[in-house]
Amino acid sequence: MSVYQDAGHVYRVLGVLWKQAFELQEVRDKFAQLGVTVHFVIHEPEAELWLFPNGVVEGPANQPLQGALLEMEMSGDTAHRFWMDKLSVPLAVAKRQIKARGPINKVLGLLPQLKPLKQLYPEIAKQEGLPLE
Repeated sequence: MSVYQDAGHVYRVLGVLWKQAFELQEVRDKFAQLGVTVHFVIHEPEAELWLFPNGVVEGPANQPLQGALLEMEMSGDTAHRFWMDKLSVPLAVAKRQIKARGPINKVLGLLPQLKPLKQLYPEIAKQEGLPLE
């Protein structure tokens, strides 16, 4: 069973996290500089998150792509391990725990900007009853 109960739970955790991310000027600036739309496809449970330079869309997006499309597909458990800082993205991609399509080098460029989010995630996860180890 996944750490996330259902799609709504994914949105209450990851959706909130990304919305908080876009409140940080440095994250917005870096994301706009990369010029990509990121589509997260989460399995177990099934959910989608779209990151556009101007914000986050939960579920299917009815917006035109802005820049290159980068798609990241993973399980909910893999996403949770990443945000808990217990997963290496390059290793997870190599092991196909994360399936990446598009300009992966752009995501690797964004990783250093995610440090403040990795500090926020455990508190959001705790509020939503997720395991913290």
